[in-house]
Amino acid sequence: MTYILTVFMVFLLTSCSLEEKPLGYVTKETFYQTEEQCYSALRGCYTPLHYIYCNTFLYATEACTDIWFCNSADLNAQLAITPAKPGVATTVWTYGYKGVARANECVECIAASPLKESVKMPMVAEARAMRALYYYVLTSFMGDVPFYTYAVSDVEAMEEIRMLPRTSADQIRDSLYNDLKDNALPYFTEANGLKCRANQVKNQHAGYALSLMLMAKFAMWNEAWDDALYTLNLLEETYGEFNEGNFPLEDVKWSIKNPDESIFEIEHAWDANGVKFYGGIASLMCPKCSGEGMYDGVYMKDLSQTGSNATSIRATNHYALFRSADNKKSENAQNKNGLFSAMPMKLSNETYDTGKAKRYCSDIDPDALTSGATANGSPLDRRIQYTLGLGNWETGETFANLRTGGFFYGGPKFWCYGMTANYDSNNYRILRYADAVLMQAECHYELGNEGKAIEYLNKTRNRAGIGDYVYTTNVELLREIQNERARELGGEFHRKFDLVRWDIWYEMTKQYNGEQRVKDNIRRCHRFYPIPDTECALSGGILTNDEYEL
Repeated sequence: MTYILTVFMVFLLTSCSLEEKPLGYVTKETFYQTEEQCYSALRGCYTPLHYIYCNTFLYATEACTDIWFCNSADLNAQLAITPAKPGVATTVWTYGYKGVARANECVECIAASPLKESVKMPMVAEARAMRALYYYVLTSFMGDVPFYTYAVSDVEAMEEIRMLPRTSADQIRDSLYNDLKDNALPYFTEANGLKCRANQVKNQHAGYALSLMLMAKFAMWNEAWDDALYTLNLLEETYGEFNEGNFPLEDVKWSIKNPDESIFEIEHAWDANGVKFYGGIASLMCPKCSGEGMYDGVYMKDLSQTGSNATSIRATNHYALFRSADNKKSENAQNKNGLFSAMPMKLSNETYDTGKAKRYCSDIDPDALTSGATANGSPLDRRIQYTLGLGNWETGETFANLRTGGFFYGGPKFWCYGMTANYDSNNYRILRYADAVLMQAECHYELGNEGKAIEYLNKTRNRAGIGDYVYTTNVELLREIQNERARELGGEFHRKFDLVRWDIWYEMTKQYNGEQRVKDNIRRCHRFYPIPDTECALSGGILTNDEYEL
């Protein structure tokens, strides 16, 4: 782990590679003296997130689940993970603790600065929220991890931290929940303009909304449903009624930056110093480009002429599928078992030979897109048009992979218009209000308030155009909440965390993932990524991966 010792680095962030290069060094005693200096340090707390939220992190959190898969040779996409070959765990560990170290220093040093209390304490609260965000990622991804909340001031302290054992993730979450409640929320007030939606804070600084969301996430992991609901209700007071009028579904597209629904985004944009960050998620969530704007047989004028050559992530049969029954011009019954089951698709008169049977090709159905219902009257989930890639809606051309195989790519929610090669400039919206609404539904369910659970479940369903949920049994209600989170939040780095929290990740992934190598490699210990062997060695053997030894 890299820690800040007695100096604070002012970093130049380079485009594409995001490498950090120190311009110079100043001591703590001389640096944290002005509001500008404190804000400069605070902005440094955000930088490590750009390294964490990357292609391989998407493989780990989405493509190794029940709703997405990828046949990439990347070991994360194959789930070929061991402590010796920890994949993206090295990145999450390194930059997660770099973020923790920076946030810890900001908490301590800004609080000790000569600035007025009214100026510095909201900044300290923001640093606490950022620290909580890094620990949320670390604990959700790796389970029990070392925990510390103080700044590293000398080599002796750094060595002490290196020897820290794993701390219970439950304990970490409880501690940070109380820290945010007692030491962060009081400083986000209506008087200073910080008790508001995330996009109403200048310069996209995190604060009130992020703190509430993280508190709720921590509490739900720990099954403290009342505590979670307390913070979610405060979030609802700030964001208001969830519906299409207040939060248009079109705004879920990552190319639309910082809409009203946003709670936290990884910013990929020009900053004040003219430095640009690039992401790479769009390259995974659309078909490969064969040049001149052709994507899997379809011309897409709004994307890029050169486009992406990455191996695409695709929806599993469990998530979405549309193809004909063998040798019949009728829909395969299996299609209706998908979470997205009513599709804006129709079977054409053209057929293709699979080598075993004849099948009819699948085309986009423009009438279904226009009417919001399929030919048999089934309501069409509007999220399909954003979450899943069908082809060119204007011309009606269907991607070749969907036309013959029935498999869907990621959709326009993730696409970057004018993308350069494999790089995109979208913001990555990792926390948004719809997530909070479905968390409210789950909390009410766990507390025995089925009526309220259905009320909040229906908010996202109604915005999607699929109508109210019809109650059958208590068990089915929970399953529908879980399925609705997949439909609403698919591709947004949540799915594995949800499945692990529900203790169903192994079974669901084993059954439904579409990559055979994942099915072959999966072990129950993979629910959490291991601490890299190199870090275990540096700890002198204090850190271990016992679950991986079984």
